[in-house]
Amino acid sequence: MIFTYFTYISHVSLRSLRIMANSVLFPSSQVKGLKVLDKTLFIKTVKVPCLQVDKNSVSKAVLTLKKYFLKLENFKAVQSSDSNVSIYLNPDSVREWKNISTDDINTLSSIGISDENLILKDLTLTYDNYSLDTILKSILPDDSDGFSSFTKVGHIVHVNLKDHLLPYKKLIGEVLLEKVKNCKTVVNKLDMIDNTYRNFHMEVLCGEDNMQTCVKENNCIFEFDFSTVYWNSRLSTEHERIVKKLHNGDVFIDVFAGVGPFSVPLAKKKCYVYANDLNPESYKWLNYNIEKNKVDKRHIKTFNKDGRDFIKTDVKSVLIEHLNQRNIFIAMNLPALAVEFVDGFVGLLAENIVEISNIPIVYVYCFAKGSETNTDYCTIAKNSLLQNIEIDVTDKIVDMFEVRTVSNFKKMIRITLKLDGDILFASRSNSKRKVVHDDNLLTKIPKSDNGEEKEQ
Repeated sequence: MIFTYFTYISHVSLRSLRIMANSVLFPSSQVKGLKVLDKTLFIKTVKVPCLQVDKNSVSKAVLTLKKYFLKLENFKAVQSSDSNVSIYLNPDSVREWKNISTDDINTLSSIGISDENLILKDLTLTYDNYSLDTILKSILPDDSDGFSSFTKVGHIVHVNLKDHLLPYKKLIGEVLLEKVKNCKTVVNKLDMIDNTYRNFHMEVLCGEDNMQTCVKENNCIFEFDFSTVYWNSRLSTEHERIVKKLHNGDVFIDVFAGVGPFSVPLAKKKCYVYANDLNPESYKWLNYNIEKNKVDKRHIKTFNKDGRDFIKTDVKSVLIEHLNQRNIFIAMNLPALAVEFVDGFVGLLAENIVEISNIPIVYVYCFAKGSETNTDYCTIAKNSLLQNIEIDVTDKIVDMFEVRTVSNFKKMIRITLKLDGDILFASRSNSKRKVVHDDNLLTKIPKSDNGEEKEQ
């Protein structure tokens, strides 16, 4: 079975939270601060407005009243009986007949529905009637940042809980397991991604201890062990952008390929792909996914090397082979460290007599950390790149694009860099250089408005 993924981000404001908490439908205050889930505490009987409507008038009544419906999980606002149809309305919006707009009252009157049809009914709510958002808002503390997001990767729901939420982690895991469709495992990240292989330690909060999962992206299936490789579902749109930019016959060099979200779909597109990753587990799953997606091996070669060694040897060979034959694109998607590897291209072809007619393009991904006084993330990212390369490449930067917002004052940026002769032949004398620039070969990507991707 193939599972896909989505990212959940709560956008409930403090004002909305106050409104929600004041709703007659909101769970009882006795659930606040629970650390062990007790579903019986969510049982609550409320009076809700209900219109008794003749079956012949239902279709017109529903069109008029839909915006007033009582919307709860596992509950139907329109319920039929032998004699009539009951239409349940939201008690926060409709407390009496006059709460319905004049135009809607006139429409209802034209089909024989009046205030005499409106009654109050006792309705018993249970845990099953509440949404994930409502349950967690009702339980977790109000005086600090609440639970705001999670990412679903196949059957795994991944959270990154802040310290003040750790006492509630088991309860959060249980609620997620029950409320998120097709969820079988809930895990919490325990530390930052600071090791060589870009994976992180995690603990299972609830469900199966099964880290091998499967997702679908760009019409490809990716399978991997989530605990041993790096995978970020929030980069799916960026993967798609780059895949769409390349065409049949182009060359794509993936310096930090992971399990292949760039490389596999591009190889299926019949680009010539050279994919590398230092992590043996990523390399294993990269090759597995190549087989799984029936990629023609003539279009992809894989490597298990340090990124700098890969650039100095294999990338050098690929450049020499294809420089004047094909458009060449290089991805360096290791945002925490990629800028430190860019100097590997400086003088890479200094010992080779090569003319450049089609300038390679490098996509360098990095994190930019701003502050309340400095939120020019693209400039921050550019300065980081310039500090990590021994020559001035300011005029080689084609574009800077905000890929996504990581957290407050931190964004992921893609820098598009021309890998021209000034960089590749940096150590050669000017008399030996023969560089032909053709800017028409450059493919530029438009900038985003705010960089935030909302994947569902």
